Amino acid sequence: MKLSTFAIAITFSVASLQAVAQNVVLKPVSDNFETQICYTAATEGYSAAKRLARREHVNFTDIRTSVSCNGVSIKEFAELYEINDKGSETTTVALVAKSSNVESQACLAAIELGETAAKAKYGLEGETVFCNYEEMATFAKRYRNESTVIQSLAD
Repeated sequence: MKLSTFAIAITFSVASLQAVAQNVVLKPVSDNFETQICYTAATEGYSAAKRLARREHVNFTDIRTSVSCNGVSIKEFAELYEINDKGSETTTVALVAKSSNVESQACLAAIELGETAAKAKYGLEGETVFCNYEEMATFAKRYRNESTVIQSLAD
């Protein structure tokens, strides 16, 4: 028996679920334990929800399988709000090529242009290029999504 608990009322200030990252207000609508678990998962994280269950001498495995928070699992609910917290902390990464060789320059170019375009720009089509011990595509993908500053040796 799956207990669906719509334990938290969420007020959205924008229409789409993806766009609500910083515009969500969580308000518990009841004081029951399931609501507390969902609210804790959203505000403090999944591990905090597990600690709450342990502190209240409740088997978290049972709660995890029988409770949903606004239609999703407790873990997914916690992750939904965890992403928002991580998004508010911006980490800037400065990348500097320690060598002026073509491969190093192509690695940095791949972050902005993508692997195929960077290899074409530097005449490395068909070559396997490693950037910091990773394949170029993996390296470029890792830093493409972060706030990255690319510097030359002269900087």
